[in-house]
Amino acid sequence: MSVVVVGSVNLDHVVRAPRIPGPGETILGTDVAEHPGGKGANQAVGAGRSGAETVFVGALGDDAAAARLLSELRGAGVRTRTRTASVPTGTAWITVGDDGENVIIVVPGANASITALTDPEREIVASAKILLMQQEIPESSMVDAARTSQGLVLLNAAPTREVSPDLLVLLDVLIVNEHEAADLNGAPAPAPELITRLLEQVPAVVLTLGAEGSLIAVRGSEPVAIPAHRVRAVDTTGAGDAFCGALAAELDRSDPAGDLLERLTAAARFATSVSALAVQRPGAASGIPTRDEVLKAYPAGQG
Repeated sequence: MSVVVVGSVNLDHVVRAPRIPGPGETILGTDVAEHPGGKGANQAVGAGRSGAETVFVGALGDDAAAARLLSELRGAGVRTRTRTASVPTGTAWITVGDDGENVIIVVPGANASITALTDPEREIVASAKILLMQQEIPESSMVDAARTSQGLVLLNAAPTREVSPDLLVLLDVLIVNEHEAADLNGAPAPAPELITRLLEQVPAVVLTLGAEGSLIAVRGSEPVAIPAHRVRAVDTTGAGDAFCGALAAELDRSDPAGDLLERLTAAARFATSVSALAVQRPGAASGIPTRDEVLKAYPAGQG
């Protein structure tokens, strides 16, 4: 197996509204829909649709949502190794404004049951060239997976929360946005300073900057700036997940013996194109484009 994603899977309930309401405010929405989601599942779909042989490892409840989510994953070409928990499948409640911005509340449900990997799950992780994780499952399971991995270990430190030294020391690449980087740093700071601080803890950092693109940094080298494509966002939900999944898929396509900065830079260019298309479509996993769609819109994945 090329890319293994260990993470969360949720059923997203998405409400569209003219804008995000303020505290204590009631406004009228314009639409409501259900979409497959969860950072782990979204990123697995991103990797699968970007052409990587992908396996998702996670947990679901014994309910109707589980069957639907498994079908969505497999429909994206993702193989699954999931366990059934005694609690409901994870759920997310998402409000999306007309400007494409969103607010999200996640109820972890079955995702919280993954406190350690099973032996069959460890076998899957050990076979991967790329291990991709996020922070919607207990950290103990991520440490377990990272220790088991024999490939490149990537962590998207989202949603933002503390990352222990036990996990940081096992990472090859940390993927964060400015808010997550500031939280790990302990205070906001300019992007170059955030990168310097993070590189004291991990070998490589991908710092995403929204409409400003991203910065790719590896210890001992100058950071490389990747510009974003200028598009009109319809729904930014899952755009970061689309980026992470595509990044993992492109790293899988590259030479493992190659220079890490060059590999990450090329992968980030493609991932930037993936997320540019994703934000122009509604839904998280459902909005992630295929590799062919990306190369048609942005030849060579670079626009």
